Amino acid sequence: MVKELSVPPPGVEDLHFETQYAQSMWGQFTSCLWKMWRSYWQNPDYNLVRFFFTLLCALMVGTVFWKVGSKKSSSNDLSTTIGAMYSAVFFIGVSNCQTVQPVIATERIVFYRERAAGMYSSLPYAMAQVFVEIPYVFLQTTYYTLIVYAMVSFEWTAPKFFWFFFINFFSFLYFTYYGMMTVSITPNEQIAAIFAAGFYLLFNIFSGFYIPQPKIPRWWVWYYWICPMAWTVYGCIVSQYHDADNTIKVPGMGIDPALTWYIKDYYGFELDFMGPVAAVLIGFCVFFAFLYATFLRTLNFQMR
Repeated sequence: MVKELSVPPPGVEDLHFETQYAQSMWGQFTSCLWKMWRSYWQNPDYNLVRFFFTLLCALMVGTVFWKVGSKKSSSNDLSTTIGAMYSAVFFIGVSNCQTVQPVIATERIVFYRERAAGMYSSLPYAMAQVFVEIPYVFLQTTYYTLIVYAMVSFEWTAPKFFWFFFINFFSFLYFTYYGMMTVSITPNEQIAAIFAAGFYLLFNIFSGFYIPQPKIPRWWVWYYWICPMAWTVYGCIVSQYHDADNTIKVPGMGIDPALTWYIKDYYGFELDFMGPVAAVLIGFCVFFAFLYATFLRTLNFQMR
């Protein structure tokens, strides 16, 4: 009887479906996004840790660099203020990168199983993972910006405040996506953490803070322009000091130069360059998210 039923009758066509998945691409994306949202909401270990670290870092930066943003009389004051902005963004960014890696690695195990079952394709899943991070990073940036901006005592004008918020938001976001990308190209979170840490030193060296862009050797300056932290520092400085009209004292100079001239001469920053800076910061987020989605689709580290 089994042998008889295993042979299709004459004229019967093979079973065929018009699409591989039961839902459209949009339906898969919305389902994955809802799944991710519930998963993140029920994972306080991940979100509360980064929120607490951000709060701690914001209070530490605010108390250590109390009201230094209002001091613009010397190059040392300028370096101190830039250091406050740079260090806080870097520490929180690295924290975001490290804390997201175990979450992505764990979710990837579930993704392999559900993709094999034909529930959804890799692209909607990856895009859902990318989009679900945005509101959490937005909340993280909001209270960080309010605390640091007030305690460091930057100038309270709407353009400068929102530029500061914009730069911090996309900097935290590209660090988060960078962490996700490192997991997608490595078999586990331990190797991903090692891989990501290998670039932290380069981010530091070529950020333009320790070694200004004009002083970087010509054969290495290309890396400065592709370093995400370099554009973060660029935006932080130019957004706060592009309209400064005071002079500053610089050791070794007999005449006090204008602050804007010093920024352009010493750091190599164009004061009307905020549009390209904003575009590049968004571009880094899109680039790391694209790499994450691409590697998640093409690389398979499933061991069974």
